[in-house]
Amino acid sequence: MFKFIRAPFVNITICVILIFTLFNCSKDQNSFLPYEKIYLPIPLATNNHLLITGNSILFRNYGVKGVIVVCVNADTNLYYAFDACCPYEKDFSGTVEVEPSPGVSPAGTVYSSAFFGICNKCGSEFNLMGNGQPSSKGPATHYLQGYNISTGNNYLTVTN
Repeated sequence: MFKFIRAPFVNITICVILIFTLFNCSKDQNSFLPYEKIYLPIPLATNNHLLITGNSILFRNYGVKGVIVVCVNADTNLYYAFDACCPYEKDFSGTVEVEPSPGVSPAGTVYSSAFFGICNKCGSEFNLMGNGQPSSKGPATHYLQGYNISTGNNYLTVTN
């Protein structure tokens, strides 16, 4: 009889946990930006700056405030892609900028070798090599909004 009493309690507990999980979890809990379709194919032949670990390119005409693509490890084809919109500025007015590398970047892009991006409004600093994590400099506490990035056929493709 004791097993009969305990079984409904366990079933109810599991149901409550499942319902709580369904209503409180989303695909991306750091999603704070309005949805904007992203499809950014990047040919590495013309963007060979991204073949060097630590380098990044800010593509200004994509996403909410631009898309930053970072080469984390060239040997293993590990790349990150983030929206350049600062997660601290709730009105989407802050842009995370990267320090330009010497030389000329193609129109609509900024080539960089900096490991950090800095919001032009609140001054928050984000570790581009650390998955967009905010540093202790500035008020931001949320990571940059990440995008999916795939590699293949000498291309990188950023999507959401």
